[in-house]
Amino acid sequence: MRRATTAIGGIAALATLALLAAALLQAPGANGPAEWRWEYRTPGPPGLAGGWAPAGFALALLAIYFFWDRRASSSGLSSRPSALWLALAVLAGWGLTLSICAAEPGGFGRVLASLASRLSFSYVYDAGLAPPTRELLADYPAASARLDLHARTHPPGPILAVRGVDALTRALPLPPPGAGRGLVAAARDALQREIARARDRHRPAPAEPPGPWTLVVLAFLLPALSALAAWPLARLAAAWGLGAGGARLAVLLWLAVPARSLFTPSLDQALPLLAVGALVLAAAGGRARPPRAFAAGLLLFAAAFLSYGCLALLPWAAAVALTAGGEESGDPNGTPRRRLDLARPLALGLGFLLPWLALVPLGYAPWTAFRYGILTHRTMAVVARGYLTWLAWNPYDFALLLGPIVLVLGLAALAAVAAGAARAGRPLAYRVGIAGFWALLALLWISGSVRGEVGRIWLLFMPFACLFAADAVATGIDPPARRSWGAGLAALELALTLALAASMVFVA
Repeated sequence: MRRATTAIGGIAALATLALLAAALLQAPGANGPAEWRWEYRTPGPPGLAGGWAPAGFALALLAIYFFWDRRASSSGLSSRPSALWLALAVLAGWGLTLSICAAEPGGFGRVLASLASRLSFSYVYDAGLAPPTRELLADYPAASARLDLHARTHPPGPILAVRGVDALTRALPLPPPGAGRGLVAAARDALQREIARARDRHRPAPAEPPGPWTLVVLAFLLPALSALAAWPLARLAAAWGLGAGGARLAVLLWLAVPARSLFTPSLDQALPLLAVGALVLAAAGGRARPPRAFAAGLLLFAAAFLSYGCLALLPWAAAVALTAGGEESGDPNGTPRRRLDLARPLALGLGFLLPWLALVPLGYAPWTAFRYGILTHRTMAVVARGYLTWLAWNPYDFALLLGPIVLVLGLAALAAVAAGAARAGRPLAYRVGIAGFWALLALLWISGSVRGEVGRIWLLFMPFACLFAADAVATGIDPPARRSWGAGLAALELALTLALAASMVFVA
């Protein structure tokens, strides 16, 4: 097992170096097929303005992991991750994302312009263009017909979330008219330019768009939410038997994943926190856990109300909830027995369904809105693209933006569990979790429901892949070498992140 993990890790490292070189050389085809691809930065060679800052945060993240792991190992504290060190890692991961945004062409001005755009992020623009909330919910398909494709293929959650942020920030002071410096002034200018452009092209324009503070808050909040997913991820790793050492490495790998930082600003950055939070509640063991399963259902509703893609998490989370705490001592000799608790998945389902039912009196028809969104998505982004093309390219795009290291080691962990080599110390819910996770991704891949951009759309699945990759290292590498192995693998992930940021455009 240990030799196999070393060999697999070495192969994944070489694959990462190959992708890194292809990105920096802007090799033809390395950015996707002719049907749809991530654009290379042109003209001129790849690069990041002030690239020392992203590199500095990357080194800080590695240093935090190294000293955190060494201190915990020397003190013998291995039961659960340290809150202080975990907070430092989250802050470093957040800083990494923000520093990359600042170093990319256009800096934060590009982020604010994307948030203001009616085509790129679109939800801020559409929050001003859409009718009042009650009218929006009463007939969402009709109310969203004049909005951007993103609004028409998603539930109303993103628009309502933007309106919520706007309501909380409306009272904040604004710079005087004509002031051209500062993020708030830049956000105001970006909104004004977008509205003027729409009017010049005889497109619908909001009479009262969200305020500029909304853009500034979202520019910082979305990357923060992506980094904060590390917190429940550490708890989930500990609950699934990886221990604090495995949790530390899972956190490091997640914060280093390219997609987490490169899709700024994107709604997809908010989804991993909800997804991992739901799974850690569903995986809670013990006898009196239905309330936590109910809370997991509420989080899954919140995720699905933002993006229909999160509905795929529901059966997987229910299976994890069903088997949480599913092995207990069955006789005096300690022979384990399996015990499935139907109360947990039922509580999860109830927590998921009740908020949808609460929206019905407002006129919202969840099933009608869902069918409209899926049909629109299929018309716009599925039938126009070849099934076989993306059957081949989706795994590549996923590997590119997750990182070959995480993908390959995550699959190696599945193989180890299937062979029985990693079952000791891993609860039944973990074995169901890892098998269900990769089966779910395989089903989504073969179904062809997503054709292109899986490096962004499957961002919500990536923290779990990091957890499984960390488990492969924890079970397949000798203890004295785990820290250096973990840091080395994460360093390659971070190098790939910086190379992709320097060479390709992921959010225009």
